[in-house]
Amino acid sequence: MNLNLTLSLLLAMPLGFLAPAAFATNDPRNPDWSTISDEAKEGFLRKAKVITRRPISVGITGTDRVTLSDGKWTHDAHFQKIDESKPVFQGTMGNELNFRDCYKFNIAAYHVDRMIGLGMVPVSVARRIGGREGALTWWLDDIMMMERERQQRKIAAPDADHWNRQMYQIRVFNELVYNTDANLTNLLIGQDWTIWLVDFSRAFRRHETLRAPGNLACIDPGIFARLKNLDPDEVRAKLKPHLISLEIKGLLARRDKIVQFVEDRLARAGESEAFCAMPPR
Repeated sequence: MNLNLTLSLLLAMPLGFLAPAAFATNDPRNPDWSTISDEAKEGFLRKAKVITRRPISVGITGTDRVTLSDGKWTHDAHFQKIDESKPVFQGTMGNELNFRDCYKFNIAAYHVDRMIGLGMVPVSVARRIGGREGALTWWLDDIMMMERERQQRKIAAPDADHWNRQMYQIRVFNELVYNTDANLTNLLIGQDWTIWLVDFSRAFRRHETLRAPGNLACIDPGIFARLKNLDPDEVRAKLKPHLISLEIKGLLARRDKIVQFVEDRLARAGESEAFCAMPPR
């Protein structure tokens, strides 16, 4: 990546989560990480030794960039440890009850992403570093820019249909996890125009209603099938370490509403209006 572009990404970050930017170790011993399984990445994040750790100066969530090595491979990760709760929080959109800003939601988002087959959220695990528990998230390689920069520079995606189909699935996912902080700096664009989603520390609200059903323009049929067939018991077992029961209940209720919304559209307008295939990743 061009050094000037890398610096512009860092300097452009707003007060909030500093998203994993482009990074590659250039170590010839490292594999092509795009071919490595999620399970292998999880194992690396959990067990690899911390070589260096430095705070990220921009942001309000006290995040760190961590370099890890297991003696064979070396790679960076993003460590976020925020865990704050307030009965009432006054934000830009008004007061929010039962406010929670928590690193655990990044891990929960990763698991929900994989359960429905989205594949847009980087691998994230729980780990204790420096005496603090937090979310250790894979540092994304080959990131070209943030969505905020793309819009500021008025850069059009080379394949509008490919781009739009990704965005449709992102909107569905943000409705599912009730992401209240889905901003333009949390959407990262790869060199091949693949989109990645980061920072869900203000997602997973307890609400059982959807924020904006109009965002459900269309959904990939495979994602819809997996969403519809999610086993509540399996969801609870997978997410129990990261979400409280009311947050899981809200997630499942929103799942039901998304499924009903799509089925109503299918009955009314047919598959051509309800479904749009997700581009291969």
